[in-house]
Amino acid sequence: MINLKILLIILFAEVWGVVGQILYKKGVTRIGTPKLRDFNSCISFAKKVFTSPMIMTGLVSITTGLIIWIVALAQAELSLVFPITSMQYIVTMVAAHYLLNEKINKLKLIGTVLVMIGITLVALS
Repeated sequence: MINLKILLIILFAEVWGVVGQILYKKGVTRIGTPKLRDFNSCISFAKKVFTSPMIMTGLVSITTGLIIWIVALAQAELSLVFPITSMQYIVTMVAAHYLLNEKINKLKLIGTVLVMIGITLVALS
C-alpha cells in the first residue's frame, strides 16, 4: 500500500506535468498548425516551437515534474509509482476542460472513472 508522503510527491509531479501539457497546447495553438510539406517547413516549425516562451515554459514544467517523479521512484517500487502517474490523464482532462474549453463526453468520463478505479486498486495493493 502506498504511503501518503509518496502519494503527495507523485501528485505534485503530476501537477507539474499537467501544467506543462496545458502550456504546450496553448503555445502550439499560438504558433499554428505545422505545414510539414518539406524539410524547410519542418525547420521553420521547429524554430517556432523552440522560440515559443509558452512551449519552453511547458518544457521546464514537465522537466520539473520528471525530477519530482524520480524522487518518488527512489522511495517506492516502480510497479506502484508508475500506475499512479495515470492520475495525469484525469487531471489533464479536467484542466483542459476548464482552461482550454475542451469537451468532456460520456466516453471520456467513463474512461476516467475506470482509470480512477485502477489507480485505487494499485494504491491499495
